Amino acid sequence: MTTPLSAPPPHSDTHETEAPDGEDQAQRAAELAALHRAADAGEAAAAWVRELAGHQCEEDHGRLLERVAEAIVQASSREIIPDSDGLLTEELRYTLAAGVVLGASHTTGTLPELHDGERMPLITVCAIAAALPSCVLGDLARELNLLASELAAAIEAGRTATAAGDARVLPLRQLRALGHEHGDPLNRLAYRGVFDSAVESFEIALHYQDGRGEEACEEALHNALAAAGPGIAAAALLRVASDPALGLDLDQWEHLHRLATELDLDVVEDLGGANGDGTTDPTQPRPA
Repeated sequence: MTTPLSAPPPHSDTHETEAPDGEDQAQRAAELAALHRAADAGEAAAAWVRELAGHQCEEDHGRLLERVAEAIVQASSREIIPDSDGLLTEELRYTLAAGVVLGASHTTGTLPELHDGERMPLITVCAIAAALPSCVLGDLARELNLLASELAAAIEAGRTATAAGDARVLPLRQLRALGHEHGDPLNRLAYRGVFDSAVESFEIALHYQDGRGEEACEEALHNALAAAGPGIAAAALLRVASDPALGLDLDQWEHLHRLATELDLDVVEDLGGANGDGTTDPTQPRPA
């Protein structure tokens, strides 16, 4: 006789009894992945803030930003505690407040040395980090992933502003050392391509205009300029796109590259190194 303990409950279904466990495991896996993502974003944000700290001449500003970096790491990892009240300690809330852009001005009488465009991302990074622990009160995985994405976007904006600001104060000799001068082998390669195209157009036009004197030269020169123009414009667009002082975002950079490609694909490939490293003798004809 079957005892009540060994009998299955009425209308039981094996899949129904196992489903909650499977759902719980999937939820726990999603939450764990979101926790790792938040921690990684926090580490990246803290690394950028530490760079800002390293730019400070006033030690007090540097130390304060170092504390902010540590607070970001803590708020994006150890402070995200499931089943807690989701609140930060008063010290962490104070450290991550918007006053971070004022630094230690109450003791130094100066403001932190921040480039244009760095302050807003810095405030945003701190605000998002401070909000991360509260995700435990709602849909942890979904909310953490959303805030981690926003934190990554704020970091990207901050790093773009930092790169642009650094480039604006970079001495000219350093820019040259980085290859921003006409002696760059890839520049020479691109120039040779544009030059060859112009010469070919010039010679063809001059050949068919034989015997027309000055008019023939003008027509040939017109053809040469028409052949060289798109390549020159493409090269100029690429130089603008690669200038960190402009602080272009990825969409703007891609847009300029797309325009340059439409103007002259060969120049884009030359300057990108797709057609070689540009170290061959630029006086030799380009390969067909």
